[in-house]
Amino acid sequence: MRTAAAVVATAAVAAVAALVLAHWSSAPTATPTAPLVVRASFDHPIVSFGDPVTVRVDVELDRRAVEASTLHVTTDFAPLTLLSAATRTRTVSGDLETVSIVQHAACLTAPCLASTLTVHPVRVSATRRDGGVSVGSASLQLQLRSRVTAKDLAPASPHFVADVSTPPPSYRIAPGTAALLLDVLAALAAGGAAALVALQLLAVRRRRERAERGDELERALRLVREAEDRPVPDRRRALALLARLLRSRDDTLGHEASRLAWSAPTPEPPAIDALVTDVESERAG
Repeated sequence: MRTAAAVVATAAVAAVAALVLAHWSSAPTATPTAPLVVRASFDHPIVSFGDPVTVRVDVELDRRAVEASTLHVTTDFAPLTLLSAATRTRTVSGDLETVSIVQHAACLTAPCLASTLTVHPVRVSATRRDGGVSVGSASLQLQLRSRVTAKDLAPASPHFVADVSTPPPSYRIAPGTAALLLDVLAALAAGGAAALVALQLLAVRRRRERAERGDELERALRLVREAEDRPVPDRRRALALLARLLRSRDDTLGHEASRLAWSAPTPEPPAIDALVTDVESERAG
């Protein structure tokens, strides 16, 4: 008797297992149509100002083509006002993985007074298994109807009793005074610019003159050195030129060069060389 009961129980378990396996094997498996597909919609495509609305975003991923863990979804439902945090669910059916995002919002701002509202698109991206990136986007539009009908407005014929004429203009500064002040400022700016240009030109001229004087002095020193091996008249002329150039720079050295040029004994090379050395040291200092 017990053996028969055990056989019956075993057969029942086997039958249930067979039914479960048959159900699983017969369950349809979704096949992805693309590596990444995104869809976005409202639960009510036509609403009135202030009505709550639910936004739903569905992203379908081909698990063979993309890394599902790298999915990045950017949602910005402006100008809608969000009423709740987003809820995200993930389902897998074979190679198809679906990520759904649901969020509640309402149209409460000035753009919601239009008849059609375009919401910022939803943008998604995911890294493909071959190293590339798949991207997608979905646009959202919401139709808005007014809460005030033509019948509501028909009986009303408002009359304005306020003065709607344009008031006379008022100024913090009279236009004539402002124009005069601007003219004065423009004249001062022009004068300042001219002064700056003049100062710059004067500075350039002074630098050029200093450079020219430096070149002349260098030339005179070279002539004096070359004249050490030349006749006495050449030495005197070279020393006289050096004395004339030195008087504007160093009166002591200029006087010494003049004295040496016209000294009773002839200017000797050692004395000339000592003078040139002193001048070069003064220039280097």
